[in-house]
Amino acid sequence: MVFSIDPTNLTPGMLPPEAILEAFIPGYGPFAHFVSLFFQIDISSYIIVLAASMCFWTFAAPALWDRFQRFFLIFASSAEIRYHDDLYNDIMRWISMQRDLSQTQRFVASTRVNFVSLWDEDNGEKDLSEEDQLRFENDPRDFWTKRKYLDKLRTIRCTPAPLDMHYLTYKGCWIVFCRRPYKDVGSPWLANMERLYFYAAPWRKHVLKGLLDDIQRASIEHDSDHIVIKRALKLKGDFQWTRVSSKKPRPLSTIVIDPEWKKSFSKDVQDYLHPRTRHWYQSRGLPCRRGYLFYGAPGTGKSSLCFGIASLVQLDIFMVSLSANGLDENSLALLFQTLPPRCIVLFEDVDQAGIPNRGTDNLPQMHDETVSDENSIVESHHERPSGVTLSAFLNIIDGVSAQEGRILIMTTNHIERLDEALLRPGRVDMKVPFNHADRLAIQEHFLAFYLKPTDTLVMGTPTPDGSIRPLSTPVYSEWALKDIVDLAVSFANQVPPDQYTAAAIQNYLLQYRNDPVSAVRNVTGWLFDLNCETDLSAFRIAESPHQFKFHGTIYSVRVSGYIFSWQDEDNNEAVDSEKPRLLLLQRASCDTNPGYWEVAGGGVEKQDQKPRTALEREVREETGLQLSRVTHPLPIRIWTQLKEGKWHKYVGLPYIIEVEASKPRTNSQRVSPPGTKLEDAIQLNPKEHQAFAWVTEAEVLDGKYQMFGNHKETILKAFAVIKRGSV
Repeated sequence: MVFSIDPTNLTPGMLPPEAILEAFIPGYGPFAHFVSLFFQIDISSYIIVLAASMCFWTFAAPALWDRFQRFFLIFASSAEIRYHDDLYNDIMRWISMQRDLSQTQRFVASTRVNFVSLWDEDNGEKDLSEEDQLRFENDPRDFWTKRKYLDKLRTIRCTPAPLDMHYLTYKGCWIVFCRRPYKDVGSPWLANMERLYFYAAPWRKHVLKGLLDDIQRASIEHDSDHIVIKRALKLKGDFQWTRVSSKKPRPLSTIVIDPEWKKSFSKDVQDYLHPRTRHWYQSRGLPCRRGYLFYGAPGTGKSSLCFGIASLVQLDIFMVSLSANGLDENSLALLFQTLPPRCIVLFEDVDQAGIPNRGTDNLPQMHDETVSDENSIVESHHERPSGVTLSAFLNIIDGVSAQEGRILIMTTNHIERLDEALLRPGRVDMKVPFNHADRLAIQEHFLAFYLKPTDTLVMGTPTPDGSIRPLSTPVYSEWALKDIVDLAVSFANQVPPDQYTAAAIQNYLLQYRNDPVSAVRNVTGWLFDLNCETDLSAFRIAESPHQFKFHGTIYSVRVSGYIFSWQDEDNNEAVDSEKPRLLLLQRASCDTNPGYWEVAGGGVEKQDQKPRTALEREVREETGLQLSRVTHPLPIRIWTQLKEGKWHKYVGLPYIIEVEASKPRTNSQRVSPPGTKLEDAIQLNPKEHQAFAWVTEAEVLDGKYQMFGNHKETILKAFAVIKRGSV
């Protein structure tokens, strides 16, 4: 059947549908003829309807939907959350965990969505599995290679794309979520600043409030076991409290300061935070505020105690630097107005904050005694054009409009530099001193490393014999509690009291956190930090050049050289490498302690610039040998000796050395005839020594050679080093 067009049935200017479709779809005519022939269907009408539908859904429907959304938003209940509000961080974390919103068609994928990552604490170190621990023990290099790879694979968080409308259901109600970025933020750090919006039906306003309450509760539960630390940062022209970290609480027992001060301070804080305290203050017309000043040398634990007390009473910490660029009185006042009801405000190093003190020449004559000290403060004529003045700072922390309920903690390294107006009661209610570690504090530091932390204020209680009775158990079950206590006493006996800060002691113990025995064994080397090339001029006492001052204590320094040989002195043949021989010298009959045996060495004299210089001189004078190389230092020794009716302190620097023969000197006693052996080159000074011997470790252990002091112990350590092949 052939189709034909009857021109008489066409209206001028019109074309039949088949012609129109043929124009847009080449080959349509034969295809339509085939369908009509076999299926008796005219598909032209269907195609026109399909095309119209596609046009509608492509162009008209989105426009209508957009108009409907705009109309809906006009009447819908809405909630706006701004970027600087704490709720913003809570919502972004919550959204990233919602399936409906994290799997939208258009989304933002990132590991950081803010200047400070909202998920930093979620990416913290996880405890190693047994498999990882085994891999580390078998192949540390492979472990660290894989660990480096995994560290770079940070969790990718997906959040809905900005400007689009996103939908979720909450308690059976449809909620619309939208992100709208700020315009012209003016800084790349603030490029992602935005507002968040939630929309619901007009009669569902209570649903939005319930949603925000649930989000806030979820965030609180997430941080329930962490202390949140916030810092005042300048964002978009204004200072805001910005979350910088979140840390697990720290037990107060791990913070070592004077136990009486710690007890007094912690009790005062807990009494202040008691639920009845606020009513007590208000009933008597007193401002409900509390201020503390921590003062002492750097590294004595001021910041640590602040975090420890925050952990005890579960308060967040708000840090602000008074010397921050752009911080003025108005900004600081606004920061204080936005503090939560219960928190700790921390001002570190207030003596370096740049707040000018009152000058006596700037104070006018005051005749009215009722004038407050705030009004008596007159700033210098050279007052800074911007920043926080002392009077403004005092008004903010203790003025009529000052916020109540918070705890103010200030730290300083130099309390004498602070103005008296800042230190008066009412602003600083308690001054807590931080001193260098005394003997008991040194023991407590040691116990804090090798015993499990406790919920008590201290790691142990003092005993009458000067030790500490621990309140905990060792970290590892194979350690005996008594051994740890004895090691703590030994450690404290070797570390001079009132000389070292908590940070210095902890830094040393960190090297041996799994080996308390080595921590005690090597402590003298850490205390003096001397080696054979150390320039002693900085420690030498000008009035007494042969004495030196270390950590405020006067010492005499003695050096000693441990000379080993692997030759049999009878037949000049090499002996077993496991049986080296050590050179000992026997003191002359005219010397003190005659007949006793010792190694070559003596005191550092005024002409000796370094320990090596003294060692070269003593070895040459006592043995006639020439020092060629210092191969290994041995543990430093400290002892006290009675001399000429006075007690003198000594520091011994023992070294394993290599020597070679030197030229003969006058007034010397050659014990052996010349030969090729090292023994034949030894030349003794008869005024000091009468004989020498090459001894084995077994002979030393058997007590064949009489020695004094702890020479035997050091000699055995030298043999152990030689046998290990460490030299």
